[in-house]
Amino acid sequence: MLTFNWIQGKEPAFADAAKVRMQVFVTEQGYSPQGELDEQDEASLHIIGYNNGAPVCTARLFVDADKESYHVGRVAVLPVMRGQGAGLQLMQRVEEKAKQLRAKRLVLSAQADKTYFYHRAGFSPTGVTTLDEGQPHAEMEKYLGK
Repeated sequence: MLTFNWIQGKEPAFADAAKVRMQVFVTEQGYSPQGELDEQDEASLHIIGYNNGAPVCTARLFVDADKESYHVGRVAVLPVMRGQGAGLQLMQRVEEKAKQLRAKRLVLSAQADKTYFYHRAGFSPTGVTTLDEGQPHAEMEKYLGK
């Protein structure tokens, strides 16, 4: 059973989020370690999912420039937990937090080969694509209602 913890900025528990992100994005997917941890981490809320006390998934959430949208980023699930619903549970908790913060919309930049996952979580493509370290990403959004 997964348990989730929210932290602000770079509290000590941020090391757990960083560990998951480095394993997924740097070790597994080949992104640069220098680009993985950035200045946005300090201003973000981070959610960390634990399985039997070990960190297994994470994401960050921060307000966008329009002050009504929140950006979801650095969504990472360790390989051992994939296909078991951990990612969808994580995204559900992110959406709940965004609603508590009175967000009207969630936005994210999905790796192009991961858009199916975000579609399952209720996100729709905006039609905008970008490159992150040479990898195609699709912007996606989810409206949260009033």
